[in-house]
Amino acid sequence: MKRLLLILLLGFMALSTQAAEHILDFYSDITIRGDGAMEVVEAIKVRAEGGLIKRGIYRDFPTDYRDANGHRYRVDFEVMQILRDGQPENYRIESLRNGVRLYIGRADHYLEPGEYSYAITYRTNRQLGFFADHDELYWNVTGNGWEFAIQKVGATVHLPTGGDPYRITAEAYTGPTGAKGDHYHAEMLPQGAFFETTRALKIGEGLTIVVTWPKGVVHEPTVEERLAWEAH
Repeated sequence: MKRLLLILLLGFMALSTQAAEHILDFYSDITIRGDGAMEVVEAIKVRAEGGLIKRGIYRDFPTDYRDANGHRYRVDFEVMQILRDGQPENYRIESLRNGVRLYIGRADHYLEPGEYSYAITYRTNRQLGFFADHDELYWNVTGNGWEFAIQKVGATVHLPTGGDPYRITAEAYTGPTGAKGDHYHAEMLPQGAFFETTRALKIGEGLTIVVTWPKGVVHEPTVEERLAWEAH
């Protein structure tokens, strides 16, 4: 009986520790270049208690997609810099079925309980949609695979500057995959948009944003370039 109570107590303590761990703030700064490539800086502040966050965090990035015609293509994903509390941090990349997983931290170093701020800088391309009357970014800012609640999410999208001002639209969705929740606030910028959630996100929930702009602001890939993507 005592052994059973001990096991139940240890299990409860482990669950309590994991529940205490969460993402305090997730902010993504997204710059879209004129050639269609993107540079993204994700600032992720977490509370670690030694439960799921022992050595660091990991982040999943999908890289394999199908276009509207069912053709497979793969986007580029290049890590530029990883920081923890402003200092370079170790990381490694492992392949997933439809992308990559970025593990951040050192195998021989366990984090003390506390708050940690990570900054992930990466480049990617082939992420934009090109349509008859507009172009757009449809982007899952957070991903929906986190095992933690996220207290607050923010995202800023920067479009190419210069030339005449142009019309931009912005909307977003919150909740689990496929949900159309509207727990967010959006603000238009001169050549971009800012988003912020208005409630905490539960485990498995995320923020997806949609930003549109007129044709000609960003280079639209040619037929030859699209065919090269499919062959990549």
